[in-house]
Amino acid sequence: MQTQTAPTEGLVVRTRAGVSTPLDGVAHAAEQAVARRRTHWLAGSVAALVVPWLLLAAPGPQSPRSYVATALCAVLALWVGIAVHRPAPVWPWLLLGAGLATRLTGLVIYQAVPNAAALPGVPMTATQAFRILSFPLLVAGLVGIIARGGGYRTHRVVDGLAVSYSVSLVLYLLFAVPYLRGEPDDARLSAFAFVLGDLLLLVMAVMVFTVSIRNTTQLLVGLASLFFLVGDLLRSVTGGQPTGVVATGAPGAIVLSGYLLMAVAAWHPSVTDRRPPLDGQRPTGRAKLTLLGLTVFVYPVYTVLASVNEWELDPLIDVGYPVTVTTLFCFYLAIRSAGQARESFRREQEQAAQAAALGSALAEQQALQSQLTYRALHDPLTGLANRAKLTEALDRVLADAQPETDGDRSYALLLIDLDGFKDVNDTHGHPVGDELLVQAAGRFSEALPDGALLARLGGDEFAVLLGDTDETAALGVGQRLTDALRTPFHVAAHDLYMTTSVGLYVGSGTATPSDVLRNADLALYAAKGAGKDQVVPYRQELRTAHLDKVELLAGLRRAVAGGEFVLEYQPVVDLVTERISSVEALLRWDMPGQGRMSPTEFVPVAEESGLIVPIGAWVLSQACVDAADWYARFGISVAVNVATAQLRDPEFVSTVIGALRFSGLPPQALVLEITESTMIAATAAETDAVVKRLEQLRARGIRIAIDDFGTGYSSLSYLRRLPVDILKIDRAFSMDGPDGADSEDTALTKAILQLSHSLGLSTVAEGVETSERADTLRELRCDRAQGFLYSKPVGAGELDGLLAAESPAGP
Repeated sequence: MQTQTAPTEGLVVRTRAGVSTPLDGVAHAAEQAVARRRTHWLAGSVAALVVPWLLLAAPGPQSPRSYVATALCAVLALWVGIAVHRPAPVWPWLLLGAGLATRLTGLVIYQAVPNAAALPGVPMTATQAFRILSFPLLVAGLVGIIARGGGYRTHRVVDGLAVSYSVSLVLYLLFAVPYLRGEPDDARLSAFAFVLGDLLLLVMAVMVFTVSIRNTTQLLVGLASLFFLVGDLLRSVTGGQPTGVVATGAPGAIVLSGYLLMAVAAWHPSVTDRRPPLDGQRPTGRAKLTLLGLTVFVYPVYTVLASVNEWELDPLIDVGYPVTVTTLFCFYLAIRSAGQARESFRREQEQAAQAAALGSALAEQQALQSQLTYRALHDPLTGLANRAKLTEALDRVLADAQPETDGDRSYALLLIDLDGFKDVNDTHGHPVGDELLVQAAGRFSEALPDGALLARLGGDEFAVLLGDTDETAALGVGQRLTDALRTPFHVAAHDLYMTTSVGLYVGSGTATPSDVLRNADLALYAAKGAGKDQVVPYRQELRTAHLDKVELLAGLRRAVAGGEFVLEYQPVVDLVTERISSVEALLRWDMPGQGRMSPTEFVPVAEESGLIVPIGAWVLSQACVDAADWYARFGISVAVNVATAQLRDPEFVSTVIGALRFSGLPPQALVLEITESTMIAATAAETDAVVKRLEQLRARGIRIAIDDFGTGYSSLSYLRRLPVDILKIDRAFSMDGPDGADSEDTALTKAILQLSHSLGLSTVAEGVETSERADTLRELRCDRAQGFLYSKPVGAGELDGLLAAESPAGP
């Protein structure tokens, strides 16, 4: 597979000198620099191997001086490399530099004073003492190099020790023992120290190669250590050169190469390698374990051969090193085993702690899962079941009610809605409303039989699911629920009186949860429409009426989009002049293919759905457009009915002003008719907003009329608050009663007229159909009248003809 590289053509790098170089040229230059460095270090390594041979291969009087000078340069280069590169950690390199400097110091002393004693009475020269001292420094530095490689943490150290133990023991018996036997008795101790130091260097070199080589620097350090060992070993084998002095010939060249390779290692770029130590664990290989096992038998075989051949065993020579290295190796293994035991115990403790933590986490997870499950199925405010739990329970009840299970089993669902709860929130705040819901939930729970499920569906809506019941029993439960709220609630120092409406559905056999909830909701809607504070069971007629309503609502939406509405106008006559003084705009719906529909059939649906707002805006605009010409020609004003939803619309004032501006109708030619029901069931904030909007319109010259006056609630109090100009007396008081002018309706009409006169309000009587009633109203000083006596509602064109006919300039 070929590696795809990103193209670098056209990319340039600008140097500090301002020279632009192509990016591919920069990469090529970097590759050349790396190649040059590799060449330099290769050349340096070759020189470290060749130069000593050129200097010392041919012995002569200048060889020791050349040896010392070259070694001195190598040691100085080593220390300069340490100072320049500052390897991390630096302490192994400091020990290596100190070890080489100590070894070189002994050689310099030998050149100056060959037989200088180390200490008085000690059979050892200063040169020998410095060289012996160099061994622990070099060994400690190599230990640091190995530790930096991370091998001391792994089983690879056992591999290295196995190899080094085997090799060093064989070399000792084959080469070191004969050498030591040839030394004088008084020099054997120092010679043994040299041998022991060299063999320790061998162990460390083998450890470097088998444990921790990870870069060129470590490779060079390992080679340098081997060169020191090989040079000393060759000198001891060839003989003729005292220990601790400058070696010449091949042994000296090899040792000097060790100096130079150590200096080259200190200057190699990899000396600053700061990668983290290796931490991999792997078992010791079978081959190394076999080698280690065979090595154990090397010394016992040697002792057997010595006893058979009657060799004289010298404790220092024949026993010292094997016992020393075996003891050290076994001591390391013991420490390693103890460390592994501690590590195993620590891991067991960690695993136990992890297991305990895992168990605790699992317990917490289970508790959290239980809590989440509870929250998913319960209302957070009241603690009751929520809609999801009610649906689950309803599914089970419906499954039990299937005919194939155990015959038809009846069940009941009651939907409960708190009447007027919105007013509590708006008046007293949501905290009071929440506490009221909690108390209401408690009362409902106490009123229910065992086995009933009470749920809160949201807001102020609750539900009760009953199993194995009938309509009579379910009605009794519903009645207890309504009775439970009769007594006042005491919440936050307030006594709150609440009622509730309940819709009941009793079913059996096949059904779905959505069907049950829908039917109960229809019953609840009927309960609220029937006056609230009662229980209404579901009947099929409710479903039929609901479907009719849904169909009517869809037709209304099509009518709004398709422009199916028209306006008719009914004249309002001045009772003194009997001439038309104004007209009232009346909405009509011409349904395609079905004829005209009465407003009493579709206006309530439009109000409930919110469509009355766009419909009302259209009525207002069309009436102003039609009336603009009538006002200009005949001085006729127009009255437009305004629904409660329109008055509560924040954009209502802008809508009215926009209609006037678009049509050109003066504000004084427009009358807005509202009903007393506008203020019923309105909060104080809503009432204030409506009054403020009416005052803004009235300030512009628009007049306000109360339609159907006398049929609402608290009429006098609303008259005092509302900015009103005209009272329109409901037709219930304007039609002839059975007793004529002496009827109670006439008396009430008289009272209303007296009230309006005292308040300075103009009056209009609606529904006048006979001349006798007109005469009575005229006698009672009513200002104007409206009804079939004068004209039915007519289209704009027909009204235009009526106005032109009674105009003085008309036909």
